[in-house]
Amino acid sequence: MIQEQTSIMDCFKQTFEPSDHLWIFRSRMDDHKRGGDIDLYIETQLSAEGAVKAKFKFLRLIQNEIGEQKIDIVLNVLELNQHLPIYETAKKGHLFV
Repeated sequence: MIQEQTSIMDCFKQTFEPSDHLWIFRSRMDDHKRGGDIDLYIETQLSAEGAVKAKFKFLRLIQNEIGEQKIDIVLNVLELNQHLPIYETAKKGHLFV
């Protein structure tokens, strides 16, 4: 799991802005609990269009690094100023970057 986390962080840094942040949440926060998917939460300063493009590039990079896995990404484009309950739930996870 630590290798996966390192790969995810590296892919994130290649794709998103230095001011953006990445959290992992739910079962993958605990190495002893193996969930069926990887749940990621991203806060980004990118525009909505740029954020969507970055999300798909990020997913491709991750899958090239760690293989095909179910990855769910909650994307919070900060300029849209939305406050969804999932954002607060996700931020209770582990902050990576």
